[in-house]
Amino acid sequence: MAELRPSGFPEYSPAEQLVFDQIVGIIQAQYQQFGYTHIHTPAVEKNDVLLAKNGEETGKQIFGLYGMAQGAEDLKEYGLHFDLTVPFARYTLDWEHQLTFPFKRYQIQPVWRGERAQKGRFREFFQCDIDAIWKGEKEYFYYDAEIIAVLGKTLTEVLAAVKIQDSVCFHINNKKIIRAFLQEIAGDKAQDLGNLIDKYAKIGQEKFLASLQEDFGFDTEKQQKILKFIQLSSNKIEDLDQLLLFSQNEDFLAGIAELRSVLNLIQDFQKSFGLVFHWVFDMQIIRGLDYYTGTIFEAVFENEPQLGSICGGGRYQNLTGYIDPKRNEYCGVGGSIGISRILSRVFSVQETRKQTVADYLIVQFEGGMSDSLAVGARFLAEGKSFEVYPYAEKLGKQFAYADKKGIPFVVIYGEGEREKGIYKLKNMQSGEEQEVPLH
Repeated sequence: MAELRPSGFPEYSPAEQLVFDQIVGIIQAQYQQFGYTHIHTPAVEKNDVLLAKNGEETGKQIFGLYGMAQGAEDLKEYGLHFDLTVPFARYTLDWEHQLTFPFKRYQIQPVWRGERAQKGRFREFFQCDIDAIWKGEKEYFYYDAEIIAVLGKTLTEVLAAVKIQDSVCFHINNKKIIRAFLQEIAGDKAQDLGNLIDKYAKIGQEKFLASLQEDFGFDTEKQQKILKFIQLSSNKIEDLDQLLLFSQNEDFLAGIAELRSVLNLIQDFQKSFGLVFHWVFDMQIIRGLDYYTGTIFEAVFENEPQLGSICGGGRYQNLTGYIDPKRNEYCGVGGSIGISRILSRVFSVQETRKQTVADYLIVQFEGGMSDSLAVGARFLAEGKSFEVYPYAEKLGKQFAYADKKGIPFVVIYGEGEREKGIYKLKNMQSGEEQEVPLH
């Protein structure tokens, strides 16, 4: 029988869903610890909002709505959101008189993109966004650094919780540096050159240089200049001075100054909070979305960078202006953790046996339901998570049920235990039993 589940839309087993929920819980707790407020926006937005920036290109990714019932014509003006940044910009405009700026928010929701269904590519996936947005011209580089610090701390906590021995490295750049360099060297082909640089890690140096010659007509000197530029990467702030050899363009120099400020602030966060994530500035970081205007970053697993980015983001200027040109005074910076690649890493290295949040199974004896519920009442009062087996059956079968679901403890409360005023607690991993007073 063919699979009934729609292609390209993820779905998890109970055991996998528990891991998903655990990761989301950690992310949410970390975001809240740094004072970010939770918001939720609708799954749909008006198409003119979704298409406000890069309408033609973005339109290829959007799932539109179609009403099967008569009289549903109005649905055609809506589409499913493809990220959470554009809805956040719209939210800011709609609620601006009730928000205090700078406004710090987090948002954990699914997004939808019209990708072709294939391995590692989903049409629906969860994003865990964190943003700070403010009015005016003030350059709050503090938030560029804070968001990277929060994301770094959060990912470190996630890795520890799911028992993955790895660390996270942030690759950081500035869009002003990239844009100025590309424009200076490629002119009206700047966008095409940026797209090629974005593919460098995948296609390799040989194909990259061949494309520079064949597709752009660059001579050997220009090819080598581009190659040296994109190979600049370091975890030492003073190495930013090497960029001065490539351009003296005003925007280029402004981008270097901004990047230096952000990296210094990140170091301050790391020293003050004892944060152990790593970072490098990296000229290969392009970030395709055009609304980024300053700091840009991506994070990868250090031991398995080939899995791709698990986190990314950057600074955007006047994003609200694309929705309403008269209201373009907002600036912001944000980042997003993608859970899908983290989950694939978790599931590849560990077996997920636990299928329930319950830590205890209260077994059942003939005529003993009231006794089982009495134990359950105590567990409720103590805040413990438990299941009651629904009917009397051989203990071996009840134990097998607990083992299959990954429930770590079984509670035995039969006639003998009731007379002694205790219940027995069996550790399903070690097999050890202990007697616990009921009252």
